[in-house]
Amino acid sequence: MRVLGLTLFVVGVTACGGDDDAADAPSEPTAAGDDTSDSDSGEDGEGGSGAGSDGAVVSPQPAGQALVSVDGQEFTLIEPGALACTLTEDSITFSFRIGDNEVTLGAGANRTDDDWFGGVDVRVANPSGEDGPIAYFPELPANSSGMAVDGPSFSYSGPMLKQPPNDGSNPPPIDVGEGTISITCP
Repeated sequence: MRVLGLTLFVVGVTACGGDDDAADAPSEPTAAGDDTSDSDSGEDGEGGSGAGSDGAVVSPQPAGQALVSVDGQEFTLIEPGALACTLTEDSITFSFRIGDNEVTLGAGANRTDDDWFGGVDVRVANPSGEDGPIAYFPELPANSSGMAVDGPSFSYSGPMLKQPPNDGSNPPPIDVGEGTISITCP
């Protein structure tokens, strides 16, 4: 429940912020394989600031960009959200968005010893084939070894969960396999 509470906070803060300047053309989510970034997304592996096998950031992104690859989908987020991008070896806070919050990525977590507590959340407002918003997230602290911080870059690579649309029954999260989240602060 802690992850869900933080997730709702991060999403709520992200949804309220951002620059909605009409001159900016909204970005559209990119389909898997349509990534327009210059990143090398071919390497998956576990990392974690001192907790994983090598602690390396997976699929490093250009400054001010985030990449999410999960559940057969890939999103490149280049617009800032409401939270400032701040990364240290023991703390992360960031948010990115696509358009008018069609897809949001937000995180707030702290590390104690080798365990990360908090959340990293990807929310898709109007997913194809779904009856409402969905969210993807890693279960923390259980998957702390997938987290890595290196200077202005962060990544998570490992098991991901999907929170299905709430149809009134409050469905539990479901396992969607491996995913990758990689960002670099502006």
